[in-house]
Amino acid sequence: MHSMPILPLDHPEPFSATLGVMLYPATDEADAVKARAYASQVLAKTFRRFQEEGGDPPFEALGRILLDAGQPLDDLEERWWGGRATGEVFKTLFLLANTDPPLASWKHAIQIVEETAKRNKVKGGRTKLLQARDRFLSVAHLWAARAIREGKSFQKPEAGYDASVDFQMFLAEAEILRHWGQTWRQPRAKSGPPLSPDVWRVPDGWESPARRSGWPKTGMIPRLTLSKELIAELKPAGRPRKKYG
Repeated sequence: MHSMPILPLDHPEPFSATLGVMLYPATDEADAVKARAYASQVLAKTFRRFQEEGGDPPFEALGRILLDAGQPLDDLEERWWGGRATGEVFKTLFLLANTDPPLASWKHAIQIVEETAKRNKVKGGRTKLLQARDRFLSVAHLWAARAIREGKSFQKPEAGYDASVDFQMFLAEAEILRHWGQTWRQPRAKSGPPLSPDVWRVPDGWESPARRSGWPKTGMIPRLTLSKELIAELKPAGRPRKKYG
C-alpha cells in the first residue's frame, strides 16, 4: 500500500515550501531538511526586505525560519537543472500522448528533449536526463506544470487574481498532470502509468479557487501537441521493460 506525501501548504510561505520539495523531493531526512532550509532561506530574504521597508516581521514565523535556514544548499544549481529537465521530459510525454498515444513513452520523451538540447547546444544528454527523471519522478507533474507555463508566474493583480491565487491555480494544473500521470496507460497490453503511486500531492480537502471571468488561463491544461517533425523518427515501442512507462 503506497501513501502519497503531502505538499507543505500549511507553511508560512507555501509557495517557497512547495518549491523546496520540488528541489529536494525525497522523503528521507536529508532531503526534507534541505527542502525546509530552501523555504526558510527564501522567507528570510522576504522578511529582511520587509524590515528594511519599515515593517515588523510576524515573530511567530521567525522561530521556524531560524531553526530551518542554516542547512547549506551547495547543490542548488544542479537541483534546478534536474527539476527543470524532468519537467520538460514529463511535459513532452504528456504532449506525445495527446499527439500520438502509441508513441508516448519515457524513452521517446527523453529522446526528444535530448535532441532539442543538442540542437540548442545546452546540457541534456540521455544519461543525465534519466538520472534527473529518477531523482525527480515524485515531483515530475509539478515541474511539468511549471514547464507548461514556461516558468512564468502571474504577477500583476487583476480582477481578484494575485500571486497567492496564481499559486493555487499552479497546484490545480499540477494535480491535473498528476492524475493523468497516475491513470493514463499506453494503448497496449501490460503497460503501467508513467507516474508511480507515491508522488507528492495536495492535502485532502484542498480545492482550487473558482475561476472568474477575466482571469488569465493559468491553471488550465491546454490540449498541447507536438509538431510532426519532432515525432517523425519515433516508432511505437514493443513490450515495456520497466514497470512504469
